[in-house]
Amino acid sequence: MSQNAFVPKRDADGWYTQIEHNNEGTPRTAMRVLLDSWGSQSGRAETAIWNNQDRLGITVPALVVSGIPEGKQPELFDNATLDEQFMAALNVNVSTWELSHRHVDGWIRFATEDGTTQVWQSEDPDSLKALICSASAQRAETLFKYFPNSAIYGFWLSSGSAMRHKLPRAYSSEIVGYGAREVVAGATKLDAAGGASKQSRAENVRNALTVLAPGKRGGKEPSTFGLGQVPSQPEVRGFMCETILQQSSISFAVLRSLRFDNEERRVAALTVLVLLAMAGHALAQEETFLRSECALVAEETRWGWKRQGSGATPEAVEIDGVNDIAEALREALSDAEKVGLSFAAPIRLNFSEAQQKLIAERVEAEVTKQETSE
Repeated sequence: MSQNAFVPKRDADGWYTQIEHNNEGTPRTAMRVLLDSWGSQSGRAETAIWNNQDRLGITVPALVVSGIPEGKQPELFDNATLDEQFMAALNVNVSTWELSHRHVDGWIRFATEDGTTQVWQSEDPDSLKALICSASAQRAETLFKYFPNSAIYGFWLSSGSAMRHKLPRAYSSEIVGYGAREVVAGATKLDAAGGASKQSRAENVRNALTVLAPGKRGGKEPSTFGLGQVPSQPEVRGFMCETILQQSSISFAVLRSLRFDNEERRVAALTVLVLLAMAGHALAQEETFLRSECALVAEETRWGWKRQGSGATPEAVEIDGVNDIAEALREALSDAEKVGLSFAAPIRLNFSEAQQKLIAERVEAEVTKQETSE
């Protein structure tokens, strides 16, 4: 939140490239609130690609971690509740399109491909670790084939390897509210069952509610266990904004830093990456629910090209939704295959014994916390 930010203004072509001025001719300032950041927007876009591959008509490469190695059994708790939640936690699928650090995330580096050795332990030149370490802007064929989302949304391999690679995100997007005013609200939700006295005391013993005798020490108020009204004091619950603006860009300057074997491959690969980034953006825009009490409805969407030295106003481009982009993306992938570039099939990994232990400890802590709070 910023108290004194310049307020953008539409230019004659409909783009927000100017700044509003007050009656005295000086730039107008107002409160500015960030509704969704660059990092969050990138996450929404790449997750949207991963979840909509059927709609796009493509299969994207990924490293996917799930479950335990075939033929092995995890160390269980000998407790039905804990064991059930532990096995459920192991059965999740997490991919490089969803993990915070993409293909260099800890859930990838410390997973196992062979059921015994962690990925980052291997020194084999043909190992997955070697593949991850070789993917960089200087070896963009590898980045394109296995980790195209890292080429678009950025990554940083900063530790655990003799090689260090860092690539800034080519896709940037944020949603900002201008002329923001605080909205204060507060309400109490009454208990339809009549509630319970604050003087009463109760306990949760093995998931069974027990009411203590009057005057007996210990126990907690009934509201602790969800019995009673839900009071609320007036507080800032949100912001009302004059204008909410999402501004997004795909940087060709970042993508041009990728090095391919020849110009033909470079053009083909960058075409695919640009269209993939556009697809992620368009898909993410369809889901405008950001969080509780923050669902947006887009009034207008514009696409445009902006060339260096061409002035502040982009050149408008007509794009009729996700289907148009998906069709162009499939054609671009076909063209890339003709010059020897293609996406690899997803690579499956399992949780290592160390990761299984971390998951088990998390499950145990959560269950214990839940039982304690009850």
